[in-house]
Amino acid sequence: GTPEGVITAAPGSTWLQTDSTTDVKGWIKWMKATGTGNTGWIAGPEADTGWRNVAAALLNSYTGAAQIRRVGAIVELRLMSVTGATAADVYTLPTGFRTGSAETRLIVQRINSGSVYTARAYMADAGGTTVSLAALAGTPAKAAGDSWNLNHSWFTPDAFPSSLPGS
Repeated sequence: GTPEGVITAAPGSTWLQTDSTTDVKGWIKWMKATGTGNTGWIAGPEADTGWRNVAAALLNSYTGAAQIRRVGAIVELRLMSVTGATAADVYTLPTGFRTGSAETRLIVQRINSGSVYTARAYMADAGGTTVSLAALAGTPAKAAGDSWNLNHSWFTPDAFPSSLPGS
């Protein structure tokens, strides 16, 4: 399993996780980045959670397809045909997948009454944990029947997750 909190080593040491447990996927090479104790391990670039179905975790009665994946330090989020709410907040990013900043701005496709608009998705808090959706100025007001599509990736400062979201 993961060496974090278990294996004591010097910086630069490596650990090969060869089990396929339910907390992370497959073989992962870990590197000791900081300290000489049993913490400070980071997952290598081949660490991959696989696509996780997180549609059940959508907020404010939004429905549709939602997937998240992390490969190394890169996270990708897909929202497809997400509909059903006028509230801004649509999804809370789990630990291990967060942006770390409210400055992340995402452009999304918004379909309102059959017309396609560019819209905006953004992080609703300073920790980069909540994805929110908004209509742009000059477009019709956000409506419950709007359909939203998003495909965006970012680097995360989070440690590799010890448990995976969704299924």
